[in-house]
Amino acid sequence: MAISGGGGSSVSGVTSEINVTPMADVMLVLLIIFMITTPLIQQGVAVNLARAKNAQEAPEAEAEDATTVTVTRASEIYVNKKLTSEANLYDQISEAFAKAPDKPLFVRVDIAAPYGVVVQVVDMAREVGIERIGLLVDREREEGGIF
Repeated sequence: MAISGGGGSSVSGVTSEINVTPMADVMLVLLIIFMITTPLIQQGVAVNLARAKNAQEAPEAEAEDATTVTVTRASEIYVNKKLTSEANLYDQISEAFAKAPDKPLFVRVDIAAPYGVVVQVVDMAREVGIERIGLLVDREREEGGIF
């Protein structure tokens, strides 16, 4: 057995193989970035929702045309992810109800938000004529269960 030291009469050619390691590294980094940013984009206004054991699923709340009023712990009110004042809240809810009178209004409230603000939002919705109002909560997970 002879070992060639790289010099001499051996023919050295250019390798035409593709090195896929850098491409795999870039793809993994992009995958991680995508996995981290996607939930942040979809979340909208960040609130700590109350938890309930017997919460019902509300797939209509995730629809594009759903009307959602969000109340933060600082008593900021958002209608469909747009900040609004208490003075404009009635007009915003009225517009949303006029566009889709058969759709319910969904209310997302931070657990530390003042209760009076929530009552005010629901009262305005009733005044507009909305009869179907859903309070969005997080489902409480049972110990040792699938959920």
